[in-house]
Amino acid sequence: MPTRSQVAETDRLILARPDPSDAPAVFAVHGDPATNLHNPHGPHRSLDESEAFLQTMLADWTRDSIGYCAVTRREDPGTVIGFAGIRVSQIEGKRVLNLYYRFTPSSWGYGFAGEAARTALGLARSLFPDTPVVALIREDNLPSRRLAERLGFESSHGSRDAEGRCVHVLSSPGCLTP
Repeated sequence: MPTRSQVAETDRLILARPDPSDAPAVFAVHGDPATNLHNPHGPHRSLDESEAFLQTMLADWTRDSIGYCAVTRREDPGTVIGFAGIRVSQIEGKRVLNLYYRFTPSSWGYGFAGEAARTALGLARSLFPDTPVVALIREDNLPSRRLAERLGFESSHGSRDAEGRCVHVLSSPGCLTP
């Protein structure tokens, strides 16, 4: 079992920095077609692709002291059920914090994504109180949009992410002009 550095804990979940040995867990979540229905890049096609994404997550933590977390249930801390967190990003030349959540289909419907995202938002606010928080969500991804709205985000149409893709951006109130 990887040795993860715990970032936060809720009643049901543990959020921890990913470990360099987490590539199989990254692939299990990000390589599953069901978790990538709304991802323009589709699922990871190989463990190598997941390893590269994991290296990006680890670099975020090293550079910014914040990033995406491996999420486990407290009752089973050895099994990653998803990834959620905040990473520093750029949208239209402005520094923002991007909220991210992606979980295994077997963990859908239990409120884990909302619980993890709410915890990540709290951490982000404590570390970067003046930086806008956004969630890059495609227009057709209704479950993610509904969760972001429950978290207090508002729609901001017509924005582009760092890759130049037109995306549906949800901005926390008062951070970006919706």
